[in-house]
Amino acid sequence: MLTISADPDVAEQQMNAIIFYLTAFGYIDGKFDFTEKTFVRIYIRQLVTARARTAMPDADPVTRDEVVSRFVAHFLEVFEQIDRSVKDLFDEAVADGEDVEKFVYAKLKLRSYEIFQSFDPANQRELLTCVDELIYADGSVHPAEQAFRQELEALLEAPTALGIHDIEVVRDADREPSRVAIEGPASLRSRLEDHPFFASFEQHYSADPARIRAQVAGDLDLMRRFVAQLGEQRRAGAGRLAGKHTVAEFAGERPFLDGHVYVHPPEPGRIYELTVLGDLHGCYSCLKGALLQADFFAKLEAWRLDRRQPEPKLVLLGDYIDRGRFSYNGVLRTMMQLFLAAPEHVFPLRGNHEYYIEYRGRIYGGVKPAEAINTLVNHVPGEVFAEYMKLFEELPSMLFFDDVLFVHAGIPRDVDIAKITDFAGLNDPEVRFQMLWSDPSTADVIPADLQAQNARFPFGRRQFEAFMQQLGCSIMVRGHEKVDAGFRPMYGEAASASLLTLFSAGGADNNDLPEDSSYRAVTPMAATIRIDGGAVQVTPWLIDYERFNDPRRNRFFASPPEIEHKTG
Repeated sequence: MLTISADPDVAEQQMNAIIFYLTAFGYIDGKFDFTEKTFVRIYIRQLVTARARTAMPDADPVTRDEVVSRFVAHFLEVFEQIDRSVKDLFDEAVADGEDVEKFVYAKLKLRSYEIFQSFDPANQRELLTCVDELIYADGSVHPAEQAFRQELEALLEAPTALGIHDIEVVRDADREPSRVAIEGPASLRSRLEDHPFFASFEQHYSADPARIRAQVAGDLDLMRRFVAQLGEQRRAGAGRLAGKHTVAEFAGERPFLDGHVYVHPPEPGRIYELTVLGDLHGCYSCLKGALLQADFFAKLEAWRLDRRQPEPKLVLLGDYIDRGRFSYNGVLRTMMQLFLAAPEHVFPLRGNHEYYIEYRGRIYGGVKPAEAINTLVNHVPGEVFAEYMKLFEELPSMLFFDDVLFVHAGIPRDVDIAKITDFAGLNDPEVRFQMLWSDPSTADVIPADLQAQNARFPFGRRQFEAFMQQLGCSIMVRGHEKVDAGFRPMYGEAASASLLTLFSAGGADNNDLPEDSSYRAVTPMAATIRIDGGAVQVTPWLIDYERFNDPRRNRFFASPPEIEHKTG
């Protein structure tokens, strides 16, 4: 029997870990059946009972039974929540050509690996014994269960390709570290009900062929102007990454874009206020609400009149399309208009959903499911999607603002980090692609075999620290993961660098989303990052999407859509 900690907080974490581990193995054969679920429920009661006897040796049986019943009920609820979370993995985005079940398999293997590492050797052995009992609970051993068990055991016993002792994070004693303070979450109320900026493009795509041709022609013109403006920035910044190895080497330079990498060194004495949005996924109400809550337009105008004011910036972390109802005509169109209106203040980064592929003359979504392209494919010519594919290829991949790295997902695989001999190496296509897909893990180091299984791959804390140290960065701000709380910090207390995940799509009753969307479980969040003389203050805040589901403030809700949104 597994030994549960006497510390209540640690015991809670252990129980949650054990329940996930057993649930993962239950799904490996494709069906978590009644017999296996019953085994998990019985095992939960056995663990709770054993801990109650240890913690309450002198309690009378009635009192102890009451405590056991209360905690069993609690952990059965946890079991149901974990069961739903594993089912939700089947709805996660995967790259073109990848199998959803293979992706889920890899995610379950990763989490099981993380959990196993969190236990001491004695409990590791007990956990494997417990898994063996679960595998035999239905009277037979499915080949997938046996294979998963063997793969995990081999993974745990094999040395990592990048040994943990090979990663040495060195802290520079001569350099004062960034002072990072995380506050909130805060609540911001928008000062305005609306803004003229939005009026011209809040319109549904028409089902009428002549009218939609005119709408698409406007979008094509917008895309070409957007790409041309990026081209101007690139020409001005070309070659400036070469030979630079840390962000500190850019001090004193003007902001620039070289290839797909933005660099914005801070100007001495200037205060910056960055409004940051994570994945928006067609949730136009979240984008509009956040811009008005942040009062971005008024702050930009105030700064233009008085340069002593904090300089406002807007950072968009990508994934503008799919999932929600307003991808092209809502979020993507607004992103381009924002950039063209203030190109020195708006940083539009690429997400993994901004990835289309061409096959035999036709354009396909590179991420499955691809609701945006599937919704319009029968209404507009294929050349339009070819232009969107060009647009996506032009989007910048990352922004270095002082020593803060903004990127959609995370770091490259260990085997490809060697390509980054200087900052110019960040423009390598494979490196950029991987930084659109990776996710942080609670493990210290993720073995190369586990990283290689899918396009969407994990990295560990020490791998993250080593990468950030190589670039001279102290904070990464990223999106990509559907974090139900909308904001999640990682690594900060124990590591030399902090990682913040921000997700700005979602809302339990957000009409931007289909009724069955798993994103309704998310509380959409934005963040304000204030950078002042090396100090970094991060304040996450709730996005008031509900206020902008109202037709008085959002013309998309003044009439029903003419073209049906497709969810799969």
